[in-house]
Amino acid sequence: MQHYDAVVVGAGIGGLCAAGILAKRGKKVAVLEKNHTPGGVANSFRRGRFEFEISLHELCGFGPDDRPFGSARRVLDALGLSHRIDWVRVPEAYRLLTFEGENPIDARLPFGIEAFTDAMERYVPGCRGAVSDAFLLAAEIRAALAALGAARTTEEKAAVLSAHSDFLHIAGMSVEEGLAALGLPPRAADLMKGYWAYLFTDCTELSFLHYLNMFNSYIELGSVIPRNRSLALSLEIADLIRENGSDVFLNAEVMRIGTENGRAASVTIADGTVISADDVICDISPAVVFGSLLPPEVISSADRRKTNARELSGRGFCVYLGLNRSAEALGLTDYSYFIYPDMDTAAQYRAAAAPETNFIQNTVCQNAADPGASPSGTCMLTMTTLFSSDCWGNVSDADYQKEKEAFAAQMIVTFERAVGVSIRPYIEEIEIAAPQTFARFIGSPEGAIYGYRAAEWDSILARKMMDAHFSQLDRLHFCGGFGMNLNGYSSAMGSGMDTANRILNREAKK
Repeated sequence: MQHYDAVVVGAGIGGLCAAGILAKRGKKVAVLEKNHTPGGVANSFRRGRFEFEISLHELCGFGPDDRPFGSARRVLDALGLSHRIDWVRVPEAYRLLTFEGENPIDARLPFGIEAFTDAMERYVPGCRGAVSDAFLLAAEIRAALAALGAARTTEEKAAVLSAHSDFLHIAGMSVEEGLAALGLPPRAADLMKGYWAYLFTDCTELSFLHYLNMFNSYIELGSVIPRNRSLALSLEIADLIRENGSDVFLNAEVMRIGTENGRAASVTIADGTVISADDVICDISPAVVFGSLLPPEVISSADRRKTNARELSGRGFCVYLGLNRSAEALGLTDYSYFIYPDMDTAAQYRAAAAPETNFIQNTVCQNAADPGASPSGTCMLTMTTLFSSDCWGNVSDADYQKEKEAFAAQMIVTFERAVGVSIRPYIEEIEIAAPQTFARFIGSPEGAIYGYRAAEWDSILARKMMDAHFSQLDRLHFCGGFGMNLNGYSSAMGSGMDTANRILNREAKK
C-alpha cells in the first residue's frame, strides 16, 4: 500500500489546483484520473484539421500584468504558472442578441469599466449614473467577500457584515431586484443581464451580489484564453505537480473510498491498487461519492440531506463546428455571442427544460481572439447551451443520435437567424456533445457541467456563512464545480486552492 499526504479523486481543474498548491508546499500528493488526459473538461480534442476547446469560453479573474488581480490570477500566481501559459486576451465582453418581441437587442459591450459605461449610455441614454453605481457597489461586494473569506468565527463574520452596510442591504436581493434598486431602466438592466447563463439560475432567483461580483470581474479585468486550449493549462499544472515530487496517475478510476477511525483514509482504484492518505479530496460530484464510493454506514444523515436537497444546475450540450471559411469571410465579427429569445430569464430558464423550447446559447468564435486557432481560411465555432432538467435522460438509445443531431441543427439555425449569417454550407467538421457525453466523460450525474444550482438558500453567501464544505466525514473534502464556490473555471480553481489551504492551515495549527 502506497501512502500519500493527500489523494485527489478526479483531475479536473479544481483538483489539479488543490494538488498543485499542496505539492508546492512539500506535501506528497497523488492525483487519480479515470481518463487518459488530465483536466476533465479543461481539455481539447481533434477532428480533421481542427483542434476544439471542450469547455473554456473565457477565463475571468486574470487581470493583465499592470493589474494582476482576480481570483484566477491569485491561484496561478500561487502555483507559479501565470507566465508559463501563452495567454490570449479576449477582445470584447460580449455581443448580446435577442430575436423575439417588438424591440430586439443587438448590442456589443466592451471590457473596461469606463468603456462599458460609455457603451451603456449610448444604448440607453440616461443610465450612466446607475451603471456607475453598480460598479461602485461591486467594489464593496468584493471587499466584503474577501473579509468574509478571512473571518474564522461567527462573531468575525457578523462584524464584517456590520462594516459593509450596502453589502448587507443587498445580500438577500435577486438580480432583478438589485438592478431595479440601482434605478437602471429596464432596457439597461436587460443589457447587464447578458452573463446570466454563465451562472444558469434565472435572475428572479440568482443572488445579485454573486452575479454583480462575477460581472465586475469580467468587465474590470477582461478575460483570457490559453492559446493552446485549456488542455495547456491542465498539462502545466500536472507537470508542476510532478516537478514537486508528487504523482498524477491517468487511466486510474477510483472505485471506493475507504475509512478508518471515523475519517477518510484510502482509495481503491479499478486495478485493485489501494492508496492510503491523510486527506481525500474529491473533484467529483458528492452524489457519486456518497452514492457509490463510500460505505453507506459512514455517511452522516446531514450529508445525505444536504446532498439530496441540492438541485443540479445546467446539463451541458455543445456543438463544435469547423468551418472551411474564415471568420471575416463569413461575417463573424465577434468572439462571444449570447443569444436569447428575450431577456425574460425566468421564462427562458423554464423553456430550457426541453429541447423543443430551448433556444438560448452562448457561442464563441475562437478565431476572433486568436486568428491562428485554426488553419488559414477556416474558423471554429463552439455553441453551448444548458438544460434545466434531465430531459435527455428520457431519450431512448434508438432515438439518441437522431434527437442529438436534430437539436444541434436547431442551434445552428438559431445562430444563423440571430446573427444574420450563413454557416451551414461551410461546415467541414462537426462534433456534438449531449448531456450523456459529459456524464460519461466526467461522471457527472445527468451530464450536469455546472455543479449545483445557485438557488437562494444555496447561494455563495449562504455557503460562506454556513462554512458549507459538503461533508461531515473527517478528512474528506470537495472542490471544483461541486465545491464551495459554485461553477466556473475561476471558481473551481479558487475552490481547489481554498481546499489545499484548509489542509495546510490545519497542519500549521498542529
